[in-house]
Amino acid sequence: MSNHSPDLDEQSRELFGRFDVLTREFLAPQQSANLSRSETTLLGFLAEHGPATMSEVSSLLGMALSSTTGLIDRLVERRLVERARPESDRRTVRVMLTTRGKRALETYTADKIRLARGMLERLEPRERDVLLGFFRKMTGGR
Repeated sequence: MSNHSPDLDEQSRELFGRFDVLTREFLAPQQSANLSRSETTLLGFLAEHGPATMSEVSSLLGMALSSTTGLIDRLVERRLVERARPESDRRTVRVMLTTRGKRALETYTADKIRLARGMLERLEPRERDVLLGFFRKMTGGR
């Protein structure tokens, strides 16, 4: 059975148009807009798992080691992460989250919650449940 209907393309265009409206309205004013997706992914990983090697970071982000080095350089310059060499193996470089990096991640997370809350407040409680159910289904979650 096909999920394709004659107006699926039209509905897809409308859906992305609606996403664009939400993006302009809710994402543009975020305080944490100066963090890229790769940066927030890395900061979140370090907050959850602790220090990581450069190769672990490259693997996590799906980036070449040279690109990862550039990303880390920028984050070190902004004092969001730091590099350290463990005493046990001075050849290994580990990337660690700084206090400033933790605060940046907290701001980013607070912005995401504020964004979601702003969208959900426009809906009735039942509509919220339905919307979240749709997103769970689309993302393969429970």
